[in-house]
Amino acid sequence: MQLSFTKLACLALLVGALTAAASGNKIHNCCTEVSTNNITAPIIGYRIQRKNPPCVRAVVFETTKGEICSHWKQDWVFEKIKELEQLRKGRKNTMLPPTTSTQ
Repeated sequence: MQLSFTKLACLALLVGALTAAASGNKIHNCCTEVSTNNITAPIIGYRIQRKNPPCVRAVVFETTKGEICSHWKQDWVFEKIKELEQLRKGRKNTMLPPTTSTQ
């Protein structure tokens, strides 16, 4: 009976150690590869992802169909970011209340 209790205790210890090790693994929600293809879905936003393995350097475009990881060196990616920034700045300027003169 003593031998069975020892085996059971060792098994419990092993299961606990494996569970602790598995819970230490990080879940990465990032781009691990990128596309060089042009995006056809409407783009509504973007973010820059830095390289932090397993994540790769990318521009993550938010589209109406979900997120798409694009290669940051593509000319069309740079142009799309400029376009989105101009739109964002335009919206920001139109949201400011008109200034009034106190003269």
